[in-house]
Amino acid sequence: MKIGIISKTLVLIFAILLFAGCFSIESSVVRSTKQEHVLVSNYGWYLFHFIPLACGNASEDPLLPLVMFRNDVTMDKIQKQFFNYAKSQNKEAMDLVYSNRETVLFEFPGSSVSFPVPYILTYREIQLSGVLMANKGGGQ
Repeated sequence: MKIGIISKTLVLIFAILLFAGCFSIESSVVRSTKQEHVLVSNYGWYLFHFIPLACGNASEDPLLPLVMFRNDVTMDKIQKQFFNYAKSQNKEAMDLVYSNRETVLFEFPGSSVSFPVPYILTYREIQLSGVLMANKGGGQ
């Protein structure tokens, strides 16, 4: 009996961690031009389109990979993290492009499988990408 309760609890925790949300900063350098392409993204789930349930933790010093009942899927938070990363690399940002996606059907991230549960669960994803170049003025 105890093993069944423990296993169900672990499966529930794993499902929450898997589908809750994710904040990430990914970068790649083009060798020939020395340009660094950076992508900052975050996604999360909302109840009735407005109440945040869970999303990736976009705070300055995250202790947890996700947060519950806090809205971190905003352009302000993504942009702040992008420019903090550029500053930490002592590089200048250019050619910024953003993407904002919202789905009003329950959809598993990374797939096209959705269920007809409109407006109860909403999935939001926001991405900001750009190119980082070395500062021309040196170390400012």
